[in-house]
Amino acid sequence: MKQTNSALVLLLLAASLVCAQAVPKVETDPELQGAVLLSEVRTLALEVPKLDDLLSRALANAEIADAAWTLDRQWAKSLLTEAYHLTYLTEDERRSIGSEPPGTAPRPPTALARARIDVRKRILSVARRDKAFADHLLGSSSTYITKDERQMMYAQMTTMALDEGDTLTAVHSIQENIAIDPSQLMLAQLVNDLARKDRAAADKLIVEFMTASPNVQLAGGKLSRARAEVVLRWLVFPNSFFPNPEKPTPNPGAEVMRAYVVYVIDSLTTLEQADPESLPAQRSLLLSAWLPLNQYAPELKERFMQFEAGSRMPGKDGALPTKAPDELHQELFPKPQTEALNSNAPNDQAIESMIAHGEFETARKLIEKLTDGEKKSEFTEKVNTKEAISLAKNGDLIAAQSMAERLTTSHAIWQVYSLIIQGYATKKDQVGAASVVQQAVKQTTRIRMKPPTTDGRRPEFLSPEIEVYAVLPTLAKLAEAVLPIDTLLAADLVDEMVAKTNRAPIDTSQGRSGINSALFRSLAAKDEVRASTAARSFKDRLQRIVATAAVYQYRAKELVQ
Repeated sequence: MKQTNSALVLLLLAASLVCAQAVPKVETDPELQGAVLLSEVRTLALEVPKLDDLLSRALANAEIADAAWTLDRQWAKSLLTEAYHLTYLTEDERRSIGSEPPGTAPRPPTALARARIDVRKRILSVARRDKAFADHLLGSSSTYITKDERQMMYAQMTTMALDEGDTLTAVHSIQENIAIDPSQLMLAQLVNDLARKDRAAADKLIVEFMTASPNVQLAGGKLSRARAEVVLRWLVFPNSFFPNPEKPTPNPGAEVMRAYVVYVIDSLTTLEQADPESLPAQRSLLLSAWLPLNQYAPELKERFMQFEAGSRMPGKDGALPTKAPDELHQELFPKPQTEALNSNAPNDQAIESMIAHGEFETARKLIEKLTDGEKKSEFTEKVNTKEAISLAKNGDLIAAQSMAERLTTSHAIWQVYSLIIQGYATKKDQVGAASVVQQAVKQTTRIRMKPPTTDGRRPEFLSPEIEVYAVLPTLAKLAEAVLPIDTLLAADLVDEMVAKTNRAPIDTSQGRSGINSALFRSLAAKDEVRASTAARSFKDRLQRIVATAAVYQYRAKELVQ
């Protein structure tokens, strides 16, 4: 009996040693791990055809392609190509829109158009890992999407490139955008965003813009040409249009300023020949070149003065400017502030300006003068949000939390509390972060609002039984913020988010998953088991695919590393 027991023990020991040797071999074999993961990703892809909505299938394909990118590049590209095709307009839609030459005014976006743009953005975020492939996707779609959507796609490519420090791709995307239509205001914002990272590259684009713009035939006549001139002036004087005190744009260099003066003089020369009577309407454009002319192109002064004389209007001030547009804005800023404080009915622009410039107490004095109602509540929420953000960024977490406790909208709550939690995480204060999460959740659960309307309008804050639309984004942002310091709490928040979603399902048609896939990638890096379990717990098929694909994306990235 003892011999039998001894033999059994030796047999079990040998088996355990074999298993112990075999498991690490599997775990440390990247090729085998990759094959297993690819098999799981392909199995997940079998769920995509079961989705009814085209945009939902497009989004699901994009998420799966992200996970498959390093495992099977060719398959991933085919998924992305199919996904992009699923976002195309129908033949009836294209026929109803018709021709859209440069200068055509932007169309108000519909809910479906916004959904398509969001899904395409996700597709391009994966596709741009191979720039030639991304360019092919964008170029091949020119006849299947609207002009506005094409420009939005290149704008999103620009933003993604700038976020990654890829100046060359950003410049290329802006050039493509200019080629489609140089009269759209988004171009000014994109170039100015580039200028804050690379002023020289932005200057070259502005000179290209001035060289190409006069040769473009814009539909819409004077209106579209006026839009193009507004774009140019915003580029040349970036801080005189909607200035942001927190992110000022460096002014262009000498080459741009000289080119601008030449552009103005040449434009007015052409205009004078075609319609001399229209010069007075161009006086504002002319005067904008006066100060740059004196510094960068004084030889054109005589020609300028001829135009100046021809543009004067009887009874109007004929003085030439002595300050640059951005300097004039800074000088005039205190004037509306004083006027608003002395007025019994301050205007909205004055309040917005005070908040933007960090004049929170002044803004509150103006808000107090408003009649009680929705507008007053919105301004109160906005000033509290902006001040709380300012306090959190400056490290005064206690004051920021005190201000945050006044907030009443879900967007403001997660925006502010996320920053506060990040502050506690930086200090490695787990107790403080947990306390803030608890307070934020408590505030959010008091909020109830109707689900978004089908036409994309802002939801009304009322008290129906459904609250998931307010709670879900907050839980996700709080989990994302607290994850670096408290994995268990973050995982609990994710579980609660999934549970609430399943109890009150949201509309996931048109590619709206309603979840942040990045959160599941981040959680998987800390606790893959909890992330996988939560992802597979979604009842909605699209949400389940998106979340599970995110976990696979983390595993694929780990294999590469």
